[in-house]
Amino acid sequence: MTARSVTLVVNPTAGGGRAERLRTPVLDALRSTGWDVTEVVPGSAAEATALAAAAGPDDLFATLGGDGLLGAVASGAMESGALVAPLPGGRGNDFARAVGITDGILTVAKGLPTATERRVDIGEVAGTRFLGVAAVGYDSVANRIANESRLKGPLVYTVGGVKAVFRTRPRRFVLTVDGRREEVEAWNVAVGNSGRYGGGIHICPDAVLDDGQLDLVVTGRTSRVAFAVTELQTFSGKHVHRPGVRSSRARTVRIEGPSDLDVYADGDPIGRLPVTVTVHREAVRILAG
Repeated sequence: MTARSVTLVVNPTAGGGRAERLRTPVLDALRSTGWDVTEVVPGSAAEATALAAAAGPDDLFATLGGDGLLGAVASGAMESGALVAPLPGGRGNDFARAVGITDGILTVAKGLPTATERRVDIGEVAGTRFLGVAAVGYDSVANRIANESRLKGPLVYTVGGVKAVFRTRPRRFVLTVDGRREEVEAWNVAVGNSGRYGGGIHICPDAVLDDGQLDLVVTGRTSRVAFAVTELQTFSGKHVHRPGVRSSRARTVRIEGPSDLDVYADGDPIGRLPVTVTVHREAVRILAG
């Protein structure tokens, strides 16, 4: 890594204000290792995407925020070829974990000069690109509850998940997977790129970030108690071996179903059904220690 200038893109509200508290220490950490830092606080995800899209392949963007901000910047970087460095400042930080970032954020910032570049896939659903997971069903309810919560940290996803078990039910979906159409009754349909969300949940545990494929995990109709047990095992990824759960890989997944369910991608609502999910292979350059 030879570039010595970086644009730090900040979402001050990420992590319940955690990113804002880390803002000055991160700036100091970057500058302490010789970086020339320009700080930007975009007014929206679209503005963050446009910023990265207007850059060049020699530009580096470090994102101080959660998976939503990272996905927005990565979407623009896919167009420009710019390099993206995740600095985990959100509540979940699941993509950072997926690329092996486990150190504290200041250690990560100081380590950027010796970090390694790799190319990763990026998914797309309803015109929105995502790095982690797109999902609908139970996840729609759990995400909405989590986003409305005032809790801070990954615990918010656990609380949202528990409440959602009692506020949702299996619904009927029509899936077209690489051209093969089928009807299913399911609690949840998840399409993963990194396969992680919710502060450590491995919903698509076999997902590979650079294989050019999406991992589809369908949690079929079971009793509410059995579904709750299945959800407890999503943290380890062992839920895919539970009755009613099936996992497969595809390049394109079309989901049709109830029009009252929001589809979420990287924790944010992006639209209603029907949607088509696709993948762009090795389309984003990521810098990670």
